[in-house]
This record gives sequence, structure tokens and C-alpha cells, in this order.
Amino acid sequence: MSEQLPPPLPRTRRRASDGAAPKATVQRASLVLYGVLTLGLIAVTAYTAAVLRHPLTSGYVAAPAIGALWFGLRLFMIWGSRR
Repeated sequence: MSEQLPPPLPRTRRRASDGAAPKATVQRASLVLYGVLTLGLIAVTAYTAAVLRHPLTSGYVAAPAIGALWFGLRLFMIWGSRR
């Protein structure tokens, strides 16, 4: 008496609804993420300059301002690529 394995099941293609995120969802999430980071860094810059009275050339003010500019540029680039 020999044991035979059952024939392998045919492979099915993975669909987008099986867990892979569609491109529009990823793009929308990145817009939200970069928007929140930009607004947060703008708030940190304003707080450090206005409330803590650091000069504008201080690293405590300039670093978050540069970060806000960078994230704002990325936000603009992602938003501009949408059709």
C-alpha cells in the first residue's frame, strides 16, 4: 500500500483587496503624514521663536524651520503628482 500525495492546488493571483494597499490610499496617507509633520514643525518653530525668545538664527529655531520647509516641499511634490 503506497501513499500518494494529493495533486497540488492551482495557484491563484493575489488581488488588491487581499491586503495590498492601493496606490491612492498610500498617496493619501503620505499627504496626511507630511501635512501633520509640516504643521508640527511650523508650530515648534513659532513656539521656540515667540515664547522661548530664541533668535531666528539659533539652531533651536532654524532646524525645525528647515525641516518644515523640507516636509512642505515634499508635500507639494506629492500633491502635484496627483492627476
